[in-house]
Amino acid sequence: MKSFSKIILPFCFLTVMVSSCDPAKKFESELNTIDSCVVMLNEIDSLYKGIKFDSLSLMVSHINTNEEYMQKYYKSDTIDQLLADYMNNCKGFRKSFKNLEATKTEFTEEIAAINLQLANLKTDILNGVFDKEEIAGYLAAEKEALNNLNLKFSEFYTTQKEQTNIYYLAVPFVDNYVKALNISEDSIQ
Repeated sequence: MKSFSKIILPFCFLTVMVSSCDPAKKFESELNTIDSCVVMLNEIDSLYKGIKFDSLSLMVSHINTNEEYMQKYYKSDTIDQLLADYMNNCKGFRKSFKNLEATKTEFTEEIAAINLQLANLKTDILNGVFDKEEIAGYLAAEKEALNNLNLKFSEFYTTQKEQTNIYYLAVPFVDNYVKALNISEDSIQ
């Protein structure tokens, strides 16, 4: 019996030591925070992928064309107030998306970078690379980056929803005015 306890006691001690040093248990709260951040990032990414950037770009192009025609061919002593309001709405749409390709690239890169950073941080924690203070610092930085992304993206997402609604209200009205200008086919080309 004495030899049995000589084998079991060290084994139990070793098991307790290994389990107490397990980073997954030691940093469970931090790992849960990372998982929550990943969920939030995935939600942003899902909304981002739902934005039709090509359609927005075509809308901007359509508005630019209408504005050119109106400037070149619309001659009137008085201006229709409703037309003026809709032209102003179109101008707001165009200005909201003046750097659309750059915005798209920025969101793509930022989402990918934060995703990679969170994955790397999780791996490093599980491998026991950092102590508690280092983890707290890195985690705070990643949470701040995610919050900044969320703010910027939420603003853009809301703007594109609102501006798209305005586009579908204003542009058909302006299109009718453009058609009424009797622009010759030679002028269009």
